[in-house]
Amino acid sequence: MLKNLLFVPKAGQARIPTFTNMRAPCAEVPNKDSETAFDLKKEYPTVKIIQAAATRRSGRHAVTRRRFLADCALWGGGLAAAVGVPHLGRSAEQVRADDRGATEAAAQNASEAIEKAHHELWRRFIDSRWHTIYNHADLDGTVVLPTAEECRADKPNALSWDISISDGAMFGGLYMEAAVHRSTITGKAEDRDKATRIADGLVKLATVGQTKGFIARGLTADGSAHYALSSNDQTLPWLYGMWRYLRSDIPDEGRRQAVKAEIIEVVEALDSHGWRVPGDRAPFDYFGSFGDFGWNGAPRLLFLLKMAADVTGDGKWEDLYRRMVEEKAPSGKTSRLETCRKGMVSALKTYHTWTACPGVVGLRGLWELENDPALKAAYEEGLRASAAVAAESLSLALEFDNDDRQPFLVDWHAINELWHPQGSVKETLQLARRQLELLDSLSPRRGYEVRLMREPLFAAWVVALCPDPAVVRRHTPAILEAIGRYRWDRLYLSQFFAAESAYYRLQLSGLASSSSSLRSRK
Repeated sequence: MLKNLLFVPKAGQARIPTFTNMRAPCAEVPNKDSETAFDLKKEYPTVKIIQAAATRRSGRHAVTRRRFLADCALWGGGLAAAVGVPHLGRSAEQVRADDRGATEAAAQNASEAIEKAHHELWRRFIDSRWHTIYNHADLDGTVVLPTAEECRADKPNALSWDISISDGAMFGGLYMEAAVHRSTITGKAEDRDKATRIADGLVKLATVGQTKGFIARGLTADGSAHYALSSNDQTLPWLYGMWRYLRSDIPDEGRRQAVKAEIIEVVEALDSHGWRVPGDRAPFDYFGSFGDFGWNGAPRLLFLLKMAADVTGDGKWEDLYRRMVEEKAPSGKTSRLETCRKGMVSALKTYHTWTACPGVVGLRGLWELENDPALKAAYEEGLRASAAVAAESLSLALEFDNDDRQPFLVDWHAINELWHPQGSVKETLQLARRQLELLDSLSPRRGYEVRLMREPLFAAWVVALCPDPAVVRRHTPAILEAIGRYRWDRLYLSQFFAAESAYYRLQLSGLASSSSSLRSRK
């Protein structure tokens, strides 16, 4: 006699019931997550289990899909309803009502999860002095910062990969959108203040260096020491975040003018450097460029120029923007506009949606600023394409186990065993890659969160950035499910802030409404 009926879907699969014998372990139960299974005898004590012919597979009993469907047909809709097969034996009105209920429950769960995420981000990952965002922290809030001497000696490397202050400009700039949207939704003074603190941190990162156009990645305890190299990935998010803040109603006039001046200085400096990103001290000259016709260049450069025209009202930036749109690509390359139209390249295999995301936010900014119908349509097409490839990563969230206990290396100093003086950007890059490989071997939990937390949550934000409501609506259930998946207080990486970015966009578009929404907490 078959004793239990367990619903145990694999990630991305429909809930197909599987019969198992109690004595045989159910191999599909992921990471002991009891929420994906229930005992039929407990849920429906009066229901008799069908005696079904079982086939042996991998040392356990299972009923094939074909056999199960045949049994359902034989026993009719009553059993199907009892065991929870979706939509069988129910009217269309019942199905719609159940779907609405499921969506509302998911939105409620996500709303509560977002409040916890917001609290956890500000509890552990935002420097209370400089208002910059750390890459990682221990569960008790411990952060291991480099000393000023280590920064000057380029330890562990001049790029600061992959330590606690590697990506402060990138993360602060990207998170600014969430901070501004949260302030819009809640109307609370404390949320306006938080957005301003993030802006202050971004301004500080742009002013500690000696080289115009240089945006520091992060700061040590003294608030001034920093590593020598920035990047395109730091600079574009910095510009995007400053622009979002400037367009909000949060800054007063004095702060607004100061932010505008910082934006103009950075853009003009990048122009003077031929759109290359400068380092801040010898022997490091440049790391990264906006001039590329590919994904890491095209949407970022076009946004930078269009944004500069919007901020300054100076026609020279609009003229340069038009020239860059129309510039003929080198042989074998697509034009910048065509690159934008194609959208983000899939990052599912590399888990790098987080570094592809700056191109998507640039594309979103272009779509908002552009009045030319043909160009606007091209940018929207690129955003739809980006959402489509990002959606491939959403189901990774379902593989995350909140009880995973792999070690995370909070104190990154162990990678200094590979350190050596670096005489060029090339040497730094080679060293940083070797150190990253060592870090991955010493800190398996880091890779786990990269794959199963950072990737799906940044993917959720990329989907939410799409201006086509039908596209976003199609993936909203998966986004809400991903947001509700995590115990934020058990995460070491800070990049779950992307959950806020995605959720607030859903809420502003009316796709994430619940009785306990942020708006209702005003």
